Amino acid sequence: MPATKHTAVKPIVKPAMSHTASAEADLALLTATPAAVPAAVPAAVPAASSTGTGVVSKQVFLRKFVENALRQVKEGSIDEYRKLVQVFAFSRHASPNAAAAEAKYAESVVPWISALSENVSVLDITYRELVQTVLGSDWVVVADDRLVHRYTTLVLQIISAHPEWVPQAMHAMARWFSFGARGRDAAEAGRVHGRVHVLVQEIYRAIPTCGSSLVAALSDAWPFKAAKTNMQVLFVRNALKIIEYAAGVRREVLRLVLNHVIQIDVEVQIELEDLESDSEQGEDGGVFELDEELASGNASNDNSSAVDDSGSDDSDSDDSDSDSIASGMGRARFNAKKTVGRLDALLSTLLAWLEQQCQPDPHTGELPEAASRLFLLFLDLFGAIVLPTFKSRYTQFVVFYFCAKHPEYSDVFLGTMVGNIGEPVRSAAQDRASSMAKVAAAAYLSSFVARAKFVAGSIVRNVVGVLVQWANAYLDWVEEQASHSDSAQKKMRARTYSQALGGAGAQTAPVAQLQVEMERHAVFFAVTQAVLYMFCFRWRDLAQTQDGGAVVESELDDLRWCAELDGLQRVVFSRLNPLRACAPAVAQQFASVASQTNFMFCYAVLQQNRRSNIGDAAGAPGAKAGLPIQSIAAAGSAEQQMLQARLDSFFPFDPMALPVSRQFIDSIYLEWQEVGDAVSDEESDGAGDEGTPEDEAGMVDQIVGMSISPITPLSAFPGHSYGSQL
Repeated sequence: MPATKHTAVKPIVKPAMSHTASAEADLALLTATPAAVPAAVPAAVPAASSTGTGVVSKQVFLRKFVENALRQVKEGSIDEYRKLVQVFAFSRHASPNAAAAEAKYAESVVPWISALSENVSVLDITYRELVQTVLGSDWVVVADDRLVHRYTTLVLQIISAHPEWVPQAMHAMARWFSFGARGRDAAEAGRVHGRVHVLVQEIYRAIPTCGSSLVAALSDAWPFKAAKTNMQVLFVRNALKIIEYAAGVRREVLRLVLNHVIQIDVEVQIELEDLESDSEQGEDGGVFELDEELASGNASNDNSSAVDDSGSDDSDSDDSDSDSIASGMGRARFNAKKTVGRLDALLSTLLAWLEQQCQPDPHTGELPEAASRLFLLFLDLFGAIVLPTFKSRYTQFVVFYFCAKHPEYSDVFLGTMVGNIGEPVRSAAQDRASSMAKVAAAAYLSSFVARAKFVAGSIVRNVVGVLVQWANAYLDWVEEQASHSDSAQKKMRARTYSQALGGAGAQTAPVAQLQVEMERHAVFFAVTQAVLYMFCFRWRDLAQTQDGGAVVESELDDLRWCAELDGLQRVVFSRLNPLRACAPAVAQQFASVASQTNFMFCYAVLQQNRRSNIGDAAGAPGAKAGLPIQSIAAAGSAEQQMLQARLDSFFPFDPMALPVSRQFIDSIYLEWQEVGDAVSDEESDGAGDEGTPEDEAGMVDQIVGMSISPITPLSAFPGHSYGSQL
C-alpha cells in the first residue's frame, strides 16, 4: 500500500480586532454549521473525532467545547468560559429591534442548551457566573416555544443536580411577576407569567423544601408602595396564583399580601387626616372633599397651577399664605386620590381572588373544604396583622366578605372576637392580652354585627346577651372589690335611677379620676359601647310586638324586648358611668333610639355628664389651651390616649368608599336606617341642649359615617371551636 501523504495545515491568521469583536467572531465560528468549521479549531477546543465521512457533528463539537471550557476554569484559564457565558447572556432591552434579537437568540442558543445540559452535574459554586447568567437571561419573553421548553428543562436539571441554586432561581423568576405593567400587550404578559409559573411549580414539585426561598424571593421583589398601581396589582395577582399550587407557602404569601395592602390602607388614612387638618386652615375649613375634576383624574392642571400660584409675588402676605395652603392641598388631594385608587385596585384584586376560591360545588351547593381552611388562615392572619393596626380603614373588609360566604364563618369570627375580649375578671398573670387589643376586639365585634346584613337576628341577640352578661359580671367584681372597704363601698355601688337622672346624691367622676378610670375600666367601657352601638343598628332584631309579631315602625309604644337585654339598664346607670367614656356620637344616638323605642331614657345622664365636663374642664390641665374634654381626659399616659382614641373613633366596618371594592360589599352591607317616628317635643325639651332636633340630626350623620376620620364622599372616588362560645 502506498504511503499516505500528509499535508500540513496552515494556521488561520485573523486580522487584528478588538476584544469584543474577537469574541463575537469566535462565537460565530463555534456556532457555524459543521461544514463551515475549519480543520483547525481554536486551540482551546480539542479536535473532535471525525466521523466516517470526515464530517464533525456540531452537537459533539459544542459539547466538547463546553466540557473543555468548564475544565479550564479549574486550571486557571477563563477565556473560553467567558465565551460560553456570553452565549447565554440575553437582555430584551439590548437591541432596538426586540423581535429580531429574540429570534436570533433562539436560533443560536438552542444547540448550546443541549450541550450544557450534558454537563449540569459539574455546575457547582465554581461556575456561579455561568449559572446566574443562565437563570437571569430574558428567555421567558422569547416567542419560540421550543426554546422556552428546552430552557425550562435546563433550569430544572441544574436545580435538581444542585439545589443550592434554588434561591437564585426563585429570585430570577420573581422579578417577572410585574412584567406587563408598562403597557405590554395583555396576551404577551399572560404568556410570560404562565411560563414563569410553570417553572416555579415544577421547582416546587421537585424540591418541596424550597418554600422559604420562594417567599424570600417574593419579599425581595415586591414592588414599593409608591410603584405604579398596575405593577402592584400584577405582582399581587401572581403572588396569589402561587398559593394555588404551592400550599406550603400559603400562609407566608398571604401575610405578604395583607401586609402590603394594610400599609397602603394606613397611608390613606394618614393622608386624609393631613388633608383634613390642612383644609381647616383654608377658606372652607370643612371636611375633606375632592372636586369633580380631581375625581375624574384630571388633577394635574390644578396641581401645577397651584404650584405656580405659590411662587407668585408675595407682597401681600395673606394672599401668599392662602396660595401656599392651596398649593399644599392641591398636591395632597392629588396624592390622596392616587393612594386611594391604588388601595382600591389591590383590595378589589384580593376580593376577586377570594370569590374564585369560594365557588360552591355545582351539584351540592356546598363550599369546598379548601375554602374553610383558607378562611381559618385569613382569620389567623387577621388577628396577627389587621386587629392590632389602629388606623386600618378597609383591609378588614376581606374578612367581612369572607364571613358572608357561610353562616359558620360568621359564628367563628364572632366567637374569636369574644374570646379576644376575654373574661370579665382575670389576674394580670392570667391575662396576656393588652387592654388595647381587647378594646379593638370589642370594636370589631360590634361593628361587624351592626353592619353585616347576613348576620341573623338570633346571632345578634346572642352576641348582645354575651356582652351584657360580661358587663354585669364586671360590675359585680367592681362592687365586690369596693366592699372590702366601708368607705369605698358607697362610692363604687351602682347609682340609683334617681341619682343618675340628677337627683340628690348624683355625682360624676372628675377629670383626674376619669383619666385613671379610663385605663382601669377601658375594656368595660368598650364592651358597653359595643352593646350601645349594636342596639342603634339592630334594635329591630332585639324587639318584637306584644303578640310576638315583627316590629312595625309606626307602632313603637308597646314593644317587648328580648331577655338578652336584661341588665343593660344597670350597666348604663352604673357608678362607672359608661356614657361619659363612650364616643359622644354613640352615646347620643343610643339615647335617641332608646327613647324613640321606649326602651330606656338616658338623656338626663348625658346632660349631667355635659355639665360636669364643662365644670371639670375649666379647672383641668389643658383647659387654658382650649382642649376638648375628651383630650383633657386622655392627657395621661400614652396607653390612656390610645384607649380613648379607640373608644372615640374606631368603628372598623364603616361604609366602604372604594368604588370598585364596594361592589363586593354593597349587597351584604347594612346601611343606617332611621327609627320610624321622630323623638317627641317633650323628650327633646327634657333633654336640654343635648336633645335638640338640630343636634340630634348631626349625631345621626355621625353615626351613619362613624369613622376614624370623616368619610370621603363616594362621588370623590372614580367548623371551629370558638363558635361554641355563642
